[in-house]
Amino acid sequence: MAAAAIVLALVAGIGVYTYASSADKRAEDNASFVNALVADSDIAKGTTGAEVVQAGLVHEERVARGSVPPAIVSNVNDLADKIAAARIDRKQFITAETFVSAADGAGGNFAQSIGADNLVAVTVTVDADHGVANQIEPGDRVNIATTTNDNNGTPTSQYIMQNVKVLAVGATTFTNGAAPQGAGGSAPPSAPSGVLTFEVTQAQALQVIAANSGSSKIYLVLLPPQTGTPTTSGGTKAATSGK
Repeated sequence: MAAAAIVLALVAGIGVYTYASSADKRAEDNASFVNALVADSDIAKGTTGAEVVQAGLVHEERVARGSVPPAIVSNVNDLADKIAAARIDRKQFITAETFVSAADGAGGNFAQSIGADNLVAVTVTVDADHGVANQIEPGDRVNIATTTNDNNGTPTSQYIMQNVKVLAVGATTFTNGAAPQGAGGSAPPSAPSGVLTFEVTQAQALQVIAANSGSSKIYLVLLPPQTGTPTTSGGTKAATSGK
């Protein structure tokens, strides 16, 4: 009887040990895996977290802890009020760096200075003779003229655009009528610059690029300060034939 009791005790002990060992193994296995969000398809830069969730562009996956990058996102609710900071490829992990707050992903000073969604920024470089002695400042408005030679070699000048807003000079922008700001919020450079960025439409950007290519020469004509709101098309008046 005593021997039977001893055997039963041994069996019970082995059972408890086996169960405990299995529990430890399960806990160890669980500790080796984490939940992670993975992209189901390519996600464009600027896509909001709400759009991603609504379209089902990500899914939650159980993956090995050692295979995930730092700052992994594991819950779709963490994407609320955030946007994709850059293009995200299919099967890429979602991290705190790939989805950022709307403010962080809004772009730099140049992008924030653009006044409307249908406008863009385009940059040209002009010397002092062509750029009003390099005295143009952010927020000024200019007319853009170009000079080309005809088939006989005779130079011909004409305005291609009028009332163009100067978005930036060098790295200095002019945002919403505020004082000029340097890149990153620093003080604007004191030296004049012939590197000018204009606020124009997509089509006008191509005009500026073409006018500043090859043998064509751009000339800038500085306009006086505006006392009222100008009537413009896409932020810039197209030049009228004969003017």
